[in-house]
Amino acid sequence: MYNGRPDESLAAVSRIVASNFSDPEGLFYLARHLAHLGEKAAALQVFRRVVDGGYCCYPAMVQDAWLEPLRGTAEFASLLERVRARHNEAAAAFVRLQGEPLLGLVRRPQPAPPTPLHRRPSQGRARRGG
Repeated sequence: MYNGRPDESLAAVSRIVASNFSDPEGLFYLARHLAHLGEKAAALQVFRRVVDGGYCCYPAMVQDAWLEPLRGTAEFASLLERVRARHNEAAAAFVRLQGEPLLGLVRRPQPAPPTPLHRRPSQGRARRGG
C-alpha cells in the first residue's frame, strides 16, 4: 500500500490490472492487495486470472492473511481447490522426476572416509625411559 494512502494504492493496482500485464504470480500479489483494500469483486476477478494463468502456490495462498476477505466466498473456495489439486500434481511430478536430488534437497550418500595408513608399531612412537 502506498504509505497508508489506499485510494492511490487502488488506482495504481487498477492501472496494472487493466494493462496487458499477465504474469500470474504478479497478478497474485495484485489480487491479495485488492482483497486487503476491501475490493472483493475485483480481487476475485484477478485471482481467477491467477489460477487460469497457472500459478498454483497453494501454501502461500492458503496462509495469506490479506486474502482473508475472500475466504467466505464460494468462488474463492472453488478456485483454491483447483490450486490445491494443481499444487499436489506438481509436487508429485517433482518427486517422481527426481527433482529433489537435482536441486540438492536430498543428501546423496557420501563415500566412506579413507582408512588411515597402518604404521608398524615402532613408527611414530616416542621411546620411553631413555
